[in-house]
Amino acid sequence: MIDPNLGFYTCDGQKFVSKINAFLHSRTTGKPVDWIFHDDAFSKYPWHIEPEASLDQLYDARARQLREKYDYVVLSYSGGSDTHNILESFIRQGLHIDEIVTNHMTTATQATTVLDTRVKDSWNFAAEHQLQAVPRLQYIRDRLPLTRITELDVSDVVINSMRTTFNDVDWVLGRNDHLSIGQLFRYNYFHFGEIKKRLDRDLNVVIIVGIDKPKCHIDPEGNFWMTFLDGIANITTINDFNLDYTNTHTEMFYWSQDSMPMLCKQAHVIKRWLEINTKYQAGWQGLNIARSRMLQERLLRSLLYNTTWDNNWFQANKSTSFWQTEFDTWFHARPDLAREQQLWHQGLTHLENILGEYVIRNDKGQPSGLKPFLKPYLIGQMKSVV
Repeated sequence: MIDPNLGFYTCDGQKFVSKINAFLHSRTTGKPVDWIFHDDAFSKYPWHIEPEASLDQLYDARARQLREKYDYVVLSYSGGSDTHNILESFIRQGLHIDEIVTNHMTTATQATTVLDTRVKDSWNFAAEHQLQAVPRLQYIRDRLPLTRITELDVSDVVINSMRTTFNDVDWVLGRNDHLSIGQLFRYNYFHFGEIKKRLDRDLNVVIIVGIDKPKCHIDPEGNFWMTFLDGIANITTINDFNLDYTNTHTEMFYWSQDSMPMLCKQAHVIKRWLEINTKYQAGWQGLNIARSRMLQERLLRSLLYNTTWDNNWFQANKSTSFWQTEFDTWFHARPDLAREQQLWHQGLTHLENILGEYVIRNDKGQPSGLKPFLKPYLIGQMKSVV
């Protein structure tokens, strides 16, 4: 089942949820692949005109729209800046959230996790649960006493899924960009029977995810662009319960055609800030995904969520690769998972063999991801460029 709100691929007149299957079809037919992500709506929107409403007003409008559209609202909550901003939008309007679900891998990652707020390296991502999510969950209990809070340690799910999935190299087929261990298995909440029972009812259910801050850059001519990347949008499509539960929908709070004024406002806020704070423009020169996940990420938290985010709170750096990700440090460090590590590597090699030029490599020569698709939209000319 293809949900156009999450994006999909086309090749030779066929639609694909799986990027890998789309590339395989392309290699068979010789036809090009395209990524479709709100193309019709986004291409017609006047991105050069900044909305008059404030960011908080636009966040609030999106929260109200989702609350009115669905019977049962679930927020997938990490405690990070994107999802915490969504939470605060519901709270300040008195809008009910039926359930907040946060998952973590404390048991699996404890040997490599450092509970020190000064260690923000991406390999230490699992520290976010204890250092950030747990304190915020207590805050939620105080502010939203009628909201169900579900904490899931998905360690066993991830490890058991590896052991049942990695039977041969074909495990890679049917996937999208994210072949890291955490992204492969940790977001299917329907491994948990209690959640399954709650959502297996005659209700229109939404799971809200906090994807993502605008990916912007300045081109050599001084034009400011906002770009949507399929690799980021594809984080949501690994939720394989979307295929089984037609009453359950995944909604990106930010990257949606229902959020175009919000996205436009965010981009203009960033552009105006860079025009004033010219020393930071170097971090936006050209589109560099790794740089956007590191330098830009930390600056944008306080810029875009200035009423909801405290920079003293802990949040680890983002990963810089879809396959060879720092988030999987715990996996590669465990000798008891040697078989799974071998099968994982074999799967990536198999994918490289069958997809050829569609697989990209990192600076170490390792297969690190699939050819990306970008959808850029012009925001306007920078008033001051250094």
